[in-house]
Amino acid sequence: MTLYSDLADIELWNCFLSGDKKAMEYIYSLYYKPLLAYGMKLLPDYELVRDCVQDMFVKLYITRKNLSSTPHINSYLIRALRNRLYDEMSVHVDKMTIDDLPFDFAVEDFFLTHFQESDDDLLQRKKLQIAIEKLSARQREIVYLRFIRELDYNEIGDFLGINYQSAKNLISRTLVKLRQYYMEGN
Repeated sequence: MTLYSDLADIELWNCFLSGDKKAMEYIYSLYYKPLLAYGMKLLPDYELVRDCVQDMFVKLYITRKNLSSTPHINSYLIRALRNRLYDEMSVHVDKMTIDDLPFDFAVEDFFLTHFQESDDDLLQRKKLQIAIEKLSARQREIVYLRFIRELDYNEIGDFLGINYQSAKNLISRTLVKLRQYYMEGN
């Protein structure tokens, strides 16, 4: 697996596209748990999300000859899973669009990733959680992708189908809203 860890995303993806099973195993082992965590934010049904992640990887492997190259495997897989979950949910809900997918995450996700536990920031966490809950599902997803999954602007742009500057502007506007909601909690 060390061989694959030295490859850039585009090289690793191209190995997978050419039928390299070890590259597929490496991609799967690297992204399975983060994809599962992301899927649970959209649809809190562990069994269904797990099945969708596995189905997505099977479909990717089967259709790999028809897939295009990507410089950002992470955002590509997130988008593929999001589409798979949408397909699964739309079977059960009429007139649903992909933007109607709910997206919830706890502020604890951010604090566990970025800060040490402290009793002093309990109030701050509560205020931040309330502010996050006031954001739209799409805005919550953007915050999650940028600050929890640590996708860069290019990856977020790829995921959303927009360019780098639009992704940067969208994140900036979302953070302004988040700050506004947070300050209203004072």
